[in-house]
Amino acid sequence: MIAASSTGFTAFERYLAYFLVFAFASGALAHYLPAVLPITRVTTDGLLLVINGLLIYAVYRRNRGSGLFLWLLVAYWFTFAMEAIGVATGAVFGNYTYGPTMWWQWLGVPFVIALNWCVLTLACNELALRMLPPPAKGEGTLGRKVAVAALAGGITAFYDVVIEPVAIQLDYWQWGGGEIPLQNYLAWALIAFVISLPLHLFGVRFRSPVLLVYFFAQLFFFGVLNLAL
Repeated sequence: MIAASSTGFTAFERYLAYFLVFAFASGALAHYLPAVLPITRVTTDGLLLVINGLLIYAVYRRNRGSGLFLWLLVAYWFTFAMEAIGVATGAVFGNYTYGPTMWWQWLGVPFVIALNWCVLTLACNELALRMLPPPAKGEGTLGRKVAVAALAGGITAFYDVVIEPVAIQLDYWQWGGGEIPLQNYLAWALIAFVISLPLHLFGVRFRSPVLLVYFFAQLFFFGVLNLAL
C-alpha cells in the first residue's frame, strides 16, 4: 500500500528522509574539509538533481495528481526565465552572476536552479499549510489560499537569507559590488508567491511530510556552513 496518513511517512518517504538527513549532514562536513571540497564542487549539480528528482517522485507517488507535473512545467520555466532575465539585466534580483560550481548552464543560469525553486517552493508551502489553521466552517477559502501562498513566499525569502552567505562563499553566485540588495529578498518572496498561489487556487495535490525533512535538513546544511566557513 502506497498511501499513508496525511502526517505519516510511507516506506519510501521514510528511506528518503534518512537519505536526505545523511546527504545534507555529510555534505556540510565535506564542504568544511579542504581535502574533499574540490570533489563536492564538481558533484553539486548531480547531487541536487538526484535529491530534487527523488523528492518530486515522492510527492507524485503519494498524491498521484497530474496537476503536479503541469505546475512543475510552468513553475520551472517561469523561474528559469526570471533568473535568465535577472542575470542579463539585474532588474529582477539585482546585479549577480552564477559561478562555475554549478556548471550545466544556459543563458548564464544553471538548469538545476529552477528545479531548486520548484522543490523549495513545495516545501515552503507544506510548512505554511501546517502553520496556518484551516478556515472555520462557513468561512471563505480564497483568503486563506492567498495567505498560505504569501506565507510561503515569506518563508522562501527567509530561507534565502540563510543561503546567501554560504552560496557566495562557495561561488554558487556572486553579487556586483559584493553586497546583497534588499531587492533580491523581495524578488524571492514575490516569485515564490506567484508560483505558490496556483497550487492552492487549482487544488494541486503536493502534500508530503518528507518535504519538511528536506526543508529542515537543507536549512541545517546552510546554517552549519554559515558558522563554519
